[in-house]
Amino acid sequence: MNVSTLVRRVLVGGGVVAFGIAVMSIAGVGPALPAGGTAIALIGVVSMLMGLLSARSRLQSEQTETVTPDPELPPHTPPPGDEVDQQLYEMIELQHGMQENRDRIEERLEAAAIRIIRQRDDCSRVQAQVKLQEGNWTDNDVARDFFSDSSSGDGGGSIENLLGSSNESAEFKEQVEDVIDELARLGNMEFEGADKSAADSGGLLGRLRGGGDDDDDGPETQWNAETSSIDTFDVDEPFVDLDTHETNRWLGVTTFALLAVGLGVFVAQPGLVLAGSVAVGYTAYARATATPPTEHVEVEREFSDDAPNPGDEVQVTVTVRNTGPSILPDLRLIDIVPDPFIVTRGSPRLHTTLASGEADTFSYTVEVERGNHTWPLLCLARDFSGSVERESLVTPEDNLVCKPVLSARTGMPVRAQTTQYAGDVETSVGGSGLEFHSVREYRAGDPMNRINWKRYARTGEFATVDFRQEKAAKITLLFDTRERAYSAESPGKPHAVDLSVHAATDVFSSLYDAGNLVGVAAFDTVPCWLAPGAGSAHLERARELFAEHPALSAIPPSKANIEGTYIDPMTHVRRQLPSNSQVFLFTPLADDYASETARRLDSAGHLVTIVSPDTTSDKTVGQRLAHIERELRLAELRERGIRAIDWDPEDRLTLEIERAQTRWA
Repeated sequence: MNVSTLVRRVLVGGGVVAFGIAVMSIAGVGPALPAGGTAIALIGVVSMLMGLLSARSRLQSEQTETVTPDPELPPHTPPPGDEVDQQLYEMIELQHGMQENRDRIEERLEAAAIRIIRQRDDCSRVQAQVKLQEGNWTDNDVARDFFSDSSSGDGGGSIENLLGSSNESAEFKEQVEDVIDELARLGNMEFEGADKSAADSGGLLGRLRGGGDDDDDGPETQWNAETSSIDTFDVDEPFVDLDTHETNRWLGVTTFALLAVGLGVFVAQPGLVLAGSVAVGYTAYARATATPPTEHVEVEREFSDDAPNPGDEVQVTVTVRNTGPSILPDLRLIDIVPDPFIVTRGSPRLHTTLASGEADTFSYTVEVERGNHTWPLLCLARDFSGSVERESLVTPEDNLVCKPVLSARTGMPVRAQTTQYAGDVETSVGGSGLEFHSVREYRAGDPMNRINWKRYARTGEFATVDFRQEKAAKITLLFDTRERAYSAESPGKPHAVDLSVHAATDVFSSLYDAGNLVGVAAFDTVPCWLAPGAGSAHLERARELFAEHPALSAIPPSKANIEGTYIDPMTHVRRQLPSNSQVFLFTPLADDYASETARRLDSAGHLVTIVSPDTTSDKTVGQRLAHIERELRLAELRERGIRAIDWDPEDRLTLEIERAQTRWA
């Protein structure tokens, strides 16, 4: 117990004792109070001391009213290259991690430069490293000196000479920009509409100005963002009492009351005593109210469509009823809209007063996304004076299930493969089919429609026509759903996993309708596997997996502290993947792990086709570097003979597939 708390308790105790003696004296059952001026002055001094302590507490505290979340806003999904912009921001604005961040950026630029030199000059990695260090790989002086082993000695050429200050860090950033531009030129990559001056103000550097440097805690959501004082809404109980606290709204009134009464008594001014007495009444009013009974709040939700498709708009109507015996004078309600949803009309908020038995309603419209969604309603209730605030979560039983429609709108070509089922994969074996293969001698039991009747009319001998057999392929749609894959070009646009799943629902149907056996898998910390199969039950399992499996969630995974040995996220897929299964890999190719996965699958004998949604941009330095790295990965995969579809989400996937087929032919 500190000194301030001890003094406060002593003074409060003395005040209570004095009040009791005064009441007893007025009632004539206690000792008479001393009438001298010393006793009155002492009372005034004690009151002023308590007032000063209250003033000190007021200055050291703030009003603790809850800062509400913003469920209307979509979650922020970082664009590719965001980490490079963060590192530059730390160097220039925060001036820490100078050497560490510089080394990381240099390593990425060096790796990109070596890849470009190898592709351009068709040389080994060691030869490319030698060319890079010798500086004869480019005519750009800044780019050449950036990787050169020799130091220019003037503090402006090499990385080793750039130390410490913000001006030198800004100079380093300019060198990085020049190197990236030179790499793009050598790799025949163009940045359309890239404006460096506008990019920094609108990119991550601009977003983080004035902010903290703790953006590595995982993807932000609309409810546990830094602007909200509430930590999380991830609850399973129908009612959860989060917190009850004083708002300190009346703390200043208490200070005024004590000081006014004490000073009025000490200087014998009735007016000050009267003013202080009024303030004492307000203080007593603030202290006398009860905690709002939010446990009696009942919530019901109604949806305009109970089984919508992804992208549909659904009107949500929320009815809140006070079933308790007392009034809720100040009730603020915020419906915590699920992260994947986008509020298009209305507001998921209500500020109301509910007497016992009363109800109120509000509605809003959202654009829904796949999943089985149950979400809570945040109740912020205050008493009449507003001195006490209670935070509670009420989660109704109503849930909204959104499953994708498996419609065949996007045709996807498969590659030659032999299996036991009929389908559309051409083989070199004759049999039943559509395309002519050969003519052979008639065998007993051959169907009548395959007899060559023209030959029989000409020669009188029976012969049977064989067609090129078409057999079904085993195909696995494989998704990259690691945290790195949840990247979007800009805020408000769908991230790569959403784009991949939406496209895959069409591809799945197209392949299935063509008679192939199609399965689904994803590599992440959460195992996801549906073996290639057929039948209506298989289709329904695929729909449920696309809608509800956590590995294919529309919400980016949060960073979890996983103890133990690192497990390759592809381990469970490789164990179950059939040896003759083709693989359609959906990935934004955000890092080398995704391209390495494709190469391993190709080496294991699987025919791999990559569908890569492009979520890169060219607005910032980091985004331009990420774009270059992705283009290099695509080029390396194609050189290895792996099919890759570079998909611009602004275009229909069908058009990209047609362009790719022309290139493959």
